[in-house]
Amino acid sequence: MVEKRDKRLLFGFYLSGDITSSIEKALEYQKRLGKKINIISLYFSWGEDLNPDISGIEKVIGEGFIPMITWEPWRIPKSESEKIHPENQPDFSLEQILKGRYDDYIKRWAFGLKKLSKSIFFRPMHEMNGNWYPWCGRINGNDPKKFIEAWRYIKSIFKEVGCNRLIWVWSPYAHSVPEEKGNEIELYYPGSQEIDWMALDGYNWGVSKEWSSWQNFIDIFKKGYEILIRLSKDKPIMIGEIGCAEDGGDKGEWILDTFRALKIKFSKIKALVWFNIKKECDWRIESSEKVFESFRSGLKEWIS
Repeated sequence: MVEKRDKRLLFGFYLSGDITSSIEKALEYQKRLGKKINIISLYFSWGEDLNPDISGIEKVIGEGFIPMITWEPWRIPKSESEKIHPENQPDFSLEQILKGRYDDYIKRWAFGLKKLSKSIFFRPMHEMNGNWYPWCGRINGNDPKKFIEAWRYIKSIFKEVGCNRLIWVWSPYAHSVPEEKGNEIELYYPGSQEIDWMALDGYNWGVSKEWSSWQNFIDIFKKGYEILIRLSKDKPIMIGEIGCAEDGGDKGEWILDTFRALKIKFSKIKALVWFNIKKECDWRIESSEKVFESFRSGLKEWIS
C-alpha cells in the first residue's frame, strides 16, 4: 500500500493501453529485472472512458501494483487533421470544466474510485504548461489561473462525494512550451494543500526531430526540479513520464547516467515511471538487449 508520504523509492512503467497486457508485462519485467515493480501507469480520457474501469484497476491492485491514473480531459485524436492539432478541442477548455459541463462525469468517476480497496496515484490534467493538450494554459482561452481553479474545482467534487483514496499528483512538463512569460511552471501550482505529490515529465528525443538534440537527464530535469523544490520543500517528487530515443547517442549509457544522477543529485525524487512503448520514438527499455541490461543495472544501483 502506498502512503501520501511514502519513504520508499518507487518505480514503474506505462506498458500498454490495455490493463491485462500491462499486468502481464509488469509481471514479466519483475522477473527479468529482479526488482519489485511498484507502479503501473494507466491513461483515461474523458471523451472515451465514460466510466471508471474499477474491476480493471482492482486487478492491478490485486497483483500488488499501485495504479497511477493519468486523467485527461479530451477526446483522443483519430483523424489525421486532429492529430496535427490535437489541442484544438474547445469543448474541453478549462472554462467548460468550471461552468459545470462535466460535473456528472466527474462525479461518476469520483463515486467509482471511492470504491477502490487501496490508495492510488491520481494525475489529472498533466503537462499543463505545454501546448499540446486542450487543458494547457496557453490555448483554448486557458491560463494558469483557470488551471488552478479547475484543479480545485475537480478536487472539491471528489471531496464532496467522499473519495479519499486518491494521492493527488500535480505533474507539469519539465520545461514550459512555449517558454515565455505567463507560462512558467510555478504559475500553475494549485497550492500545497491541494496536492500530495509533485511530478515532472520529460524525454530525451535525441535527434529524432528537427527541433531536438541529445540531452542528458540533468539537461532535461534540473530546472524544473529546482522550481518544484522552491514551491514545496516537503512534497515528494516523482518523474511521471520519462523515455530516451535511440537516435543521436548511446541510450544504454544515457540510462546508466540517469540512475546515477538520481542517486547523487536528485535525492528528492522518490519515484520514476518509464514510458515504455514505441510511439513517437522507441522509448522502450527493450529496444535492444544492451539497453535492457543498462536499465537493469542502473535500477539496481538506484534502488540498492
